[in-house]
Parts: sequence; structure tokens; C-alpha cells
Amino acid sequence: MSITSLLKLFWNRLELRFGNKKTAVLSALFLFVSVFLAGSVVLPRAPASSAKSLAGEASSEPGLPSAGGLPAAASGAGSSALNGGADLAVGKSVEGRGDRGLYYTAYKVARGDTLSDIAEEFNVTLDTVVSFNGIRNARSLQPGALLKIPSMSGILYTAKPGDGVAAVAAANGVSASRVSEVNGLGSDALEKGERLFLPDARLASFTLREISGDLFHWPARGWISSWYGWRGDPFSGARVFHNGIDIGVDLGTPVGAAMDGVVSETGYNSGFGNYVIVSHHAGWMTLYGHLQTILVKEGARVAEGQRIALSGNTGYSTGPHLHFSVFKNGRTVNPFNVLH
Repeated sequence: MSITSLLKLFWNRLELRFGNKKTAVLSALFLFVSVFLAGSVVLPRAPASSAKSLAGEASSEPGLPSAGGLPAAASGAGSSALNGGADLAVGKSVEGRGDRGLYYTAYKVARGDTLSDIAEEFNVTLDTVVSFNGIRNARSLQPGALLKIPSMSGILYTAKPGDGVAAVAAANGVSASRVSEVNGLGSDALEKGERLFLPDARLASFTLREISGDLFHWPARGWISSWYGWRGDPFSGARVFHNGIDIGVDLGTPVGAAMDGVVSETGYNSGFGNYVIVSHHAGWMTLYGHLQTILVKEGARVAEGQRIALSGNTGYSTGPHLHFSVFKNGRTVNPFNVLH
């Protein structure tokens, strides 16, 4: 049967039922409006939170910068950003909900951003941004990188064997009860490798300097005559790796210790000529080569900026300059990444 025939049949039945066309028209309009409204009703859905847990939505969650990462989410409910609970939010807290504990905001790094600027914008410490994202070198930050900014200042801590909440809190100068509250902990016991957020805690100043790339002071004033990395040998032309930077200076220019430390070695070899090696905190070492005069002895403790030598042209050298190398646990590091 066609639609037209069905409509006619429907109209005839209305006329028979109500006896006149006016009543039939009103009834038809009423039925039409009722059906239209019924089709427009939207059943209430569960409120869509802006929260994205650290687990559970991994496929849609923005990736982290290559230098960072966050601890894997623990199982169980809660509002902590460490366990990926339902209250973990991206963006500002929902109005009227009050303090929702620890959550994070996803932030995309823009050109010209610095970690200090980002921390200030979100009203947290620099330590917080660095620790929460596992950043090891602040100078490697690139535009487009995605950072997670916690809702409060603090640092991440990985539990060691025998650690307890009270001991960890005391060692970091923070409240044990607040640590337990923020992390949703019910006891003092911690498992090895467990990750905690320590609200209001700070990184050691040396650690922050190391990450920020502000460890070492320039050992001499001059110009860069050769950079760190692969280059042509100045005598043979062969491709060789230059494990430091060369600072062009006049003969006899004062050379200062780049950081506090202990003179671990002095001497002469055919490559660096007269040289000094200074050992520093946390596995760092610096080497100063092609010196004219050495002013310190092995075992001497030196302060940052203290004069340790005069520049020269000794060893494998084409002219007066200072060769400066930086080592971390025996491996060379580009000095430009740690000089200020």
C-alpha cells in the first residue's frame, strides 16, 4: 500500500472517530507534535569528564616528550594522577567541585617557551614540571612537545627497598599525612619501585642545575675556535671527533675552575699538552688543555672561578687556545649543554 493510501485511510478513521473535520485536524496535530517531541528527547548520559587517566585512554592521550614520561597507573579507584582515577582531569577543575586533589593539565610547548615560563604560568615550581615529566635536559625542550603539568607543586619519588611514607616525607621535608592523602595511601609501607608524588617537595639544587644546563661557569673569556663533535683534523684533514670546545685566547689568559671540585690529575701529554682535570659532584669532570702554566696541585680543592692555570699553546695545537672538555661518568658531554 502506498504512503498516500495510508494517509487517506488514517484521515478517514479520524473523521469517523471524532465526527467532524475540525476535531480530526486538531487530533492529528496533537499526535504529530507528540511524536516530534518524543523523537527529540535525549536520555541523560553520564557526565563526560574532561579527565583523562594516565591509563585506560592511552590511545587518545597525547604523547610525552622524548625526554619525559610518567609512572604507569596503578589499579584501583581514586583521584590521584598517579593511579589514573576517574577524577583525574585535563584542564581547569570543574566549577563547584572544590579541591579535587592531584590532577594534571596537558600543555603543548610553543616556540620561545622555557620551563621556567611554563612553571610560572601554571603557578607551580620549576622542580614540579621537570620531575613530573622526567626531563633530564631542559635545553632539549622542543616546540610541539607535550608536557603534563600537575595541579600542585611537588616532585615524583621512586620508592627504594625499606622505604616508608614517614621516612620519605621526612627526608624531603614534607608532611607524611599529606603525602598519604594525595597518593591515596592507607599504610606507611611502600613497595620497591612504587611512585609517589611528594607535594611541596623540591629537587636538590645541584640536580636542578644539572637538568637546567646551568652547571658550569665558562673557564675563560674568548671566542670559539672549534666546536664539540666531528671535524677535520687541523693538521692531517682526517675526520676526527673533537671531545670538547676550543676557546681562542691570548697566551697567559687566566683559566678558572668551571665548578667547585677537587683537582684529580695534572700533567702533560702529546695531545692536550699541559692539562688539568678537576673532579666535581655526581660523576662530573672537566679537563683544561694546552696550558702554558699549571697553578694547582693534585688533591687541591678548588672553588668555581678560582684560577687554576694560564692558557698556552702546548701539545697538539695550531695556536694559543684553551681546550675544555666535560665528562659525566666518564663519557663526554657537549659543554654547551651545561655552560652558563
